[in-house]
Amino acid sequence: MDQLKAAILAGRFKPGQKLPSERELTAEFQASRVVVREAIRALELTGFVAIRQGPAGGAYVTELSFEHLGEAFLDLFLAGRLSAGELVQVRLLIEPEVARLAATLITPEAALRLRQTFEAEHRPAPSQAEWVFQNLKVHYLLAELSGNRFYQAIVSPILRLTQEMVVAVKPGQTVIHEHAEHEAIVRAVSAGRAEDAAGAMREHVARIGQGLVRLEQAYRQGKRAPA
Repeated sequence: MDQLKAAILAGRFKPGQKLPSERELTAEFQASRVVVREAIRALELTGFVAIRQGPAGGAYVTELSFEHLGEAFLDLFLAGRLSAGELVQVRLLIEPEVARLAATLITPEAALRLRQTFEAEHRPAPSQAEWVFQNLKVHYLLAELSGNRFYQAIVSPILRLTQEMVVAVKPGQTVIHEHAEHEAIVRAVSAGRAEDAAGAMREHVARIGQGLVRLEQAYRQGKRAPA
């Protein structure tokens, strides 16, 4: 597994490329098919490859993303190892800085993307999950625009956890936060007002924090409820 992972990271196998067959890998690494199969399965679980079925089936290298980080955070939350209060505390520390950095790096093109994302957040969506995701897209985009991929790696799974909590307990496509809160953030970032952007984000996260704690309580009660 380590050797295959190293080969992927070194670029020997590119995203979208199919790994050699089990027979070829068995010969190359002088290992049994069982070992090769388990190694590929481990790579699938960690997001390095995806298994496809059918005539063109096999193990294909994937584009690495933050998706598996989000799954790990969600599992920890479901196990009671992370709480909404802790989540809000981290968001209060990180997201104002993310907004500040995005404002310092803003370009006309990025400002247009941000405005379009904001304007689309309260449009009707085909499902509750997509509605909640729409309402968080501004946060995802700001993490991207911060120019710091570590911030993006931290913020993305935190936002996904927030999304899962809201989807589990929020009735219908109702208001999650006041539209004006994102408006203040978007305006400050787009204008390059870094400190105003940070302040607007801090106020926004602090305001929704209490609601997220209540959502967690309802979420856990729902999980304990009999089917």
